[in-house]
Amino acid sequence: MEPQGDGPSAAHTVADAGPTAEEALNPTVAEPPLVQLTRLAPVAVTSVWPTEPHHFTPWLLASADLLGEVLGMEVDLEAREHKVGKFSLDLIGREVTTGTRVIVENQFGSTDHTHLGQLLTYAGGTEPSTVVWIAEHFRDEHRAALDWLNENTNEDVRFFGVRLAAVTMKGAPAGLIAPFLELVVQPNDYVKGAAVADSAAGNARAQLYGQFWSTVAPLLKARGWTIGTGTTQNWWSLSSGVSGVTWSISYAMFGCRSEIYFEPPDPAVNLARWQVLADQREALQETFGGGELLFDDLPNNKGCRIETRLLGPKIGDQASWATARDWMISTQERLRAAVAAVGGIPSVVPAAAESDVSSAG
Repeated sequence: MEPQGDGPSAAHTVADAGPTAEEALNPTVAEPPLVQLTRLAPVAVTSVWPTEPHHFTPWLLASADLLGEVLGMEVDLEAREHKVGKFSLDLIGREVTTGTRVIVENQFGSTDHTHLGQLLTYAGGTEPSTVVWIAEHFRDEHRAALDWLNENTNEDVRFFGVRLAAVTMKGAPAGLIAPFLELVVQPNDYVKGAAVADSAAGNARAQLYGQFWSTVAPLLKARGWTIGTGTTQNWWSLSSGVSGVTWSISYAMFGCRSEIYFEPPDPAVNLARWQVLADQREALQETFGGGELLFDDLPNNKGCRIETRLLGPKIGDQASWATARDWMISTQERLRAAVAAVGGIPSVVPAAAESDVSSAG
């Protein structure tokens, strides 16, 4: 029957009701994107860093956070051209959370046997826990070599392969270039992780630390203090952005500790930095507020610390974990604010020191 009167036809009524569920899921006309899309375009690495030793390696030394993001750990690169016998390792540093040694060997172009041999030579001379090989292209045989090392060496040693590139966006202004680091070889987490898990299973205390720090990790990440996931140690060191200085939270014999720690390799620099803050202890204490700040130059050690303590909590007392966790976060916030209020981590280089020390606010 034909529709009567001046009202809309049945066809009009359906159309005005909008698309059906099937039409919504399978539109015949694509909606335009909400933003303008473009593509990444490769840029010659040597147009960004003309040489590896004099341009890329110094840049990476100052950009350890980018490498840490790729590796999934906080890395503090401390020095370049580190002497290993008669040879020079490109970069040496440490993993901030555990304090273990990190070494990095860089090369432009494709991986080769020479650099693989150098990498193993440097590992033998520095006893690292993390070994990183960076190159523009990884040959299959060299990926296989790193995989073999990960599967057949001690579970405490990890080998990584990282591909280096540089990219820009098509249509972007000249000179707008971004570094690109891609993880192409990493430890077999199942094999090595299982070995670590078996070891931890025999150590109830390590398991407790791992469980406790896993509850702290989200709070640290939310504040931008770490990209790590935790540790099974009694402490967790956090990067300060200054080589040789860390913020740290830990369990100790007396309970819990929250601190800024000045550590090796240069005891003279550590003491000089610490002394600048120690001379401002009244201002630091006033800004810090509740809880006493203790200034300890650790005369029998290479490091120095400024700390506050919470007496009582033990890792075995899980009922106290929330108290310990909240205290660690609160004291770190206040300690960092207090140091920032007096000018930040000092840039002090004693006359005897050979290397510059950067400043962080």
